[in-house]
Amino acid sequence: MAVIGAPRLIVVADLGYAGTEVRLLDALEALAPVATDPRVAVQLRAKMLDEGQLEALARAVRTRLPRSVLMLNGWAGIAAGLGYEGVHWPEAALPDHLPPEPRWQSSAVHDVAALLRAEQAGVNAAVFGSVFVPGSKAGTAAGTEALRAVCEVARIPVIAIGGVTPQRVARCLDAGATGVAVVSGVLGVRDPAGAVVAYLAAIEQGTHEEVGS
Repeated sequence: MAVIGAPRLIVVADLGYAGTEVRLLDALEALAPVATDPRVAVQLRAKMLDEGQLEALARAVRTRLPRSVLMLNGWAGIAAGLGYEGVHWPEAALPDHLPPEPRWQSSAVHDVAALLRAEQAGVNAAVFGSVFVPGSKAGTAAGTEALRAVCEVARIPVIAIGGVTPQRVARCLDAGATGVAVVSGVLGVRDPAGAVVAYLAAIEQGTHEEVGS
């Protein structure tokens, strides 16, 4: 499956937040019925693992979600080798010249300068945050006006991340984001699949309001 354009919802499967690989894989397996939606991508993030450990976990994720759009945080070679559709670059790790595979690549950005660098590097989308106080780690909120400032100059889709609940989705879309990325909003609830459905409904509602305004 190939990513066409930017996903509307990125579920960041953060091993550090989940605590253990078993918990992370169980949560992702619970997502399987809804993670085949073409609007959804799942991004594996496991910063504490070495290359071999990460490859093994990424392979297990691919097995649990065989029909989903998958992205890997920061390791393009592993992503391409395992058939992942995308790679997401931390802002500090973004190379000046992107590798040819995977074909879809995004980058974290925290201000307009980082956005411009990401665009120059050739990424397909930027992930801006934290818009609100994050629920998965310590951090502060940049706010929706900072998101708007990035979206107003962006030539690529911008995904909002950081403390985004379904109730806050409309504020992100109103600021110019094309979608949202979440960690605790899906991994930290009893019903991860139900949470994905709620986010997608909020995105569609916000999109319809924009079109009708």
